[in-house]
Amino acid sequence: MKKIILYVFLSGLLWIACDNPFGDFKESNPVGNLPPETHLFLFVEQEQITEYDTLGDGSIVPNFYTVGLDTTPSKQILHWWGDDPDGEVVGYYYKWDYQDEPVFTTQESDTFFVPIRTSYDEFSFQVWAVDDQGIQDPSPRMLKFPVFNSPPNILFRLGSNPRIRGNPNVTSYTFPTRTFVWDVSDPDGRETIVAIRYALDDTTNWMELPGEADQITLTDLSEGEHRFFVKAIDVSGAESPTLSFPDPGDDETPNKWVVKPVQGDILLVNDFAQDQNQYQVQGFYSGILDQLVGPKGYSVWEIGSYRVPAINPENSLPYSSIDIQANLGYFDKVIWFSHLGRPNLTEAGLSITRFVREGGKIFITNGNEERPDTTWTFTRIDSVYRLNPGGRLLPGLDVLASFGSDDDESLDLNLGQLVGNRVSALLPGSGAEVVYRMQHDSTATSNVPYSGSPAVGVRYRLGSGESIYFSLPLHYCDGNNNLVEVFRYILFEEFAP
Repeated sequence: MKKIILYVFLSGLLWIACDNPFGDFKESNPVGNLPPETHLFLFVEQEQITEYDTLGDGSIVPNFYTVGLDTTPSKQILHWWGDDPDGEVVGYYYKWDYQDEPVFTTQESDTFFVPIRTSYDEFSFQVWAVDDQGIQDPSPRMLKFPVFNSPPNILFRLGSNPRIRGNPNVTSYTFPTRTFVWDVSDPDGRETIVAIRYALDDTTNWMELPGEADQITLTDLSEGEHRFFVKAIDVSGAESPTLSFPDPGDDETPNKWVVKPVQGDILLVNDFAQDQNQYQVQGFYSGILDQLVGPKGYSVWEIGSYRVPAINPENSLPYSSIDIQANLGYFDKVIWFSHLGRPNLTEAGLSITRFVREGGKIFITNGNEERPDTTWTFTRIDSVYRLNPGGRLLPGLDVLASFGSDDDESLDLNLGQLVGNRVSALLPGSGAEVVYRMQHDSTATSNVPYSGSPAVGVRYRLGSGESIYFSLPLHYCDGNNNLVEVFRYILFEEFAP
């Protein structure tokens, strides 16, 4: 019975729907797809400045001015968006007046660098939205930009030139290779810099590098005093201020730069900054080399320190590893000594490794409290420990040589004076050989702070090159008065080609 009643009711509804209760039939006229509308916004970095005026009654009033509205840099930060009354916006076309074709994007902001090539120019930008039916806004939004070109700026990279503490009337010495490094910026974008120009001594003869260059290595420099100049040029021809090294107006860098000649095939490296006041240790080694090759048969490289207390900071380790390797590469054999303070072996380590790999021979004596770095690649040290934990090593102890297959007693060393700082014993790593070890504790005539016969010198061959690392201050080891003969053997037999 319920099913019959429901059927009748539904039939009534169907019958009513067939009869239009609103009068005559009228055709509908639907509105077509409406185009989207586009909006555009320019982000302008502005600076507000304040000036003060004094009125007749003596009162002071501020006046506010906004800088940055009349002209803009070539860097333009633009935002746009769209809305569609009967759909959704799926993307945008934009076009600068210098572009041949519009560009489609789904982004709603971007940063542009307009290609300004004069000191002042004007550019226009149009953008229009596209909806999900492919209909484009028929009235693109447009902005015009009066653009003033900003000149570039250039600075020497921090730390790339030696710094000084105190009097700038000092001299920075180099060998005939010197690398200069700089950083360049431009409010119009780094991309607008098209050239770097540099000159040596004479600013009437500029040399040019690509705009992206940030360094230049000068080689084959002539002996004597020099001055380096560099500046940046942008697409409109605007120039940065000119930098120079030395700069007589800069009290934080040395006021003189001198290129030293390369003498002989042996380099003596003074990496003991505390010695560079009296040069006693350097004089010790120079005296030996004077006997072996004569005063003009070797060169000296002093590495100062900017750390407090600053000693010879105008000749600190070069910033660029190119220069470090070049300094070593002028020579076949190197004697590198350090003692107290902080040596530069880790900072120069990669350059030393390259020097050795390319056939160089180096003897390093580093009787320093700082332990050797087991990650050095110019030698192989598996581990280290304190040879004298209490900081004392008494004179009279023998340091035994083991060069070659047979021990050569003429190369044995003897501590001629007290070692008053902690030094290291060495455990050689793979490929390294012990060439010097301490006298065995059982044969020592006095108490020793170690047991057995610890190694203090290791030899490591890398390619056709060789390094010898010695962990005592060698200038303290002349108790046998034989260091001239030891160096004669090392330089002319051990380091023979």
